[in-house]
Amino acid sequence: MFRTSLSFKVNLAIVAVLGLVLGGATWFNLMAQDRQAVENTKSQAQILSKTLTNIIRIDMEGRCQKDVMKVIRMMGQFQDIETIRIFNADGIIMHSAQPGEIGKEVDELVYNVFTSPDRSKPFRSEERGHRSFCMVEVMYNEPRCHTCHDPNKEIVGVLEVCLSMAKTGEHIRQNARFMVASTVVTVLLVTGAISFLLYRMVNRPVRELAETMKEVERGNLEVRTRVRGRDELGRLARSFNSMIARLDETSREVERLHREQMMRAERLASIGEMAASVAHEIKNPLAGLAGATQVLAQGFEPDDPRMPVVQEMLKLIERLDKTIRDLLSFARESVPNWKRVNPNDVVEESLFFVEREEGGTRDQVDLALDPEMPEITMDPQQIQQVLLNLILNARHAVGGRGRIEVRTSARPTLEDEETPVAPDWVEVVVRDEGPGIPPEKLSEIFKPFYTTKNQGTGLGLPICRKIVEAHGGRIHVESQVGAGSEFYVWLPRTQKEET
Repeated sequence: MFRTSLSFKVNLAIVAVLGLVLGGATWFNLMAQDRQAVENTKSQAQILSKTLTNIIRIDMEGRCQKDVMKVIRMMGQFQDIETIRIFNADGIIMHSAQPGEIGKEVDELVYNVFTSPDRSKPFRSEERGHRSFCMVEVMYNEPRCHTCHDPNKEIVGVLEVCLSMAKTGEHIRQNARFMVASTVVTVLLVTGAISFLLYRMVNRPVRELAETMKEVERGNLEVRTRVRGRDELGRLARSFNSMIARLDETSREVERLHREQMMRAERLASIGEMAASVAHEIKNPLAGLAGATQVLAQGFEPDDPRMPVVQEMLKLIERLDKTIRDLLSFARESVPNWKRVNPNDVVEESLFFVEREEGGTRDQVDLALDPEMPEITMDPQQIQQVLLNLILNARHAVGGRGRIEVRTSARPTLEDEETPVAPDWVEVVVRDEGPGIPPEKLSEIFKPFYTTKNQGTGLGLPICRKIVEAHGGRIHVESQVGAGSEFYVWLPRTQKEET
């Protein structure tokens, strides 16, 4: 948990950046100090070697090396001078501050210094454990030296001076320890300060926001975060509190509407049960009234003035019977009787029944059936009821003036934005040239008991949607005022029970 926290990641990044920056600066500084120390030691060695060379030359011009050993031994007593000696071109030591070296050959390292371009080189002595800087100064056999030296020799001798860099190395190591300690202390102080600031300014407000969010997740919408400040987190906290307040208001409103909807649903359920019960009780006496009225009508002559009254009674009884059938059909849970049927055949049968209706005519309907329409699994009686209802509604919308189009397609030709249609569904469309449906009423037409007809029950379209959805399909309407309406029925080719 700690390794995934924001403070740990920020501190780790800060430590890495400071470590790289300060560590790099320390390393470059130490390298610069080392180079400066070597340059300073080289300058001292050059001055010392030049001085000794001049002293030795002056002394040798008059005394022929009588006081050279005194000069070398005297200079060799200085603390920082490790080696002062003179060797010939063959590497044999002729004079040295350490008499035991006289007559020996110089080591290879010194001879390499002698043969190097600038005749100077720093090195680390394994015996002494610190670095030294050696420089050689060649003393050539000049004409004034011929009184004491063979004129055929090119070089009289080579002066070697080695200066100790022990003190300089110790100073560099002290600086290194100080700079490393400073780097560590700086990183710790900066990390501590940033950790404290992160805790006060970020961690604590974020934790407070997280705890408030947990309370909101548990359903407590009365909680509020106590983060204050004018920074980004403070503004976030105020926005969060405002959002919770709006959520609380919305939740209360939703609960209120839910309670109202539940109460309304309960009332509607009770009314529906009562209406179904009353309709069932009315159905049988109504059938008796219809039979009795028909028998009564048989006893009248065609020109009997009572005949129109009886015929009007039969129409009213038929209207009541249809209302009761629609009410019972909407209230009753009907189970489809699955069969493999071609939807084109169901459309043809529906149009046949439309012709039998009063005022119905086939000439008013334009039929376009897809010849590639396959057989699908459905209840032909229920789908016929849907199509019959849609066609009768279209005929009522156009009256006797407009046209009605019924077409089928083996593939959907329109995508429902709210409920996507599967590409393997079939489509049946009923289109009319009626006045159209206003946009504000499109969402109401599938609600029970909503109707725009003077004699309608408002159950036709709800029953249609109930049947189509029981088949796993969709019903959709497109309408434009003054241009007519199109009702789309989409049905799956195979029901889930078969797959």
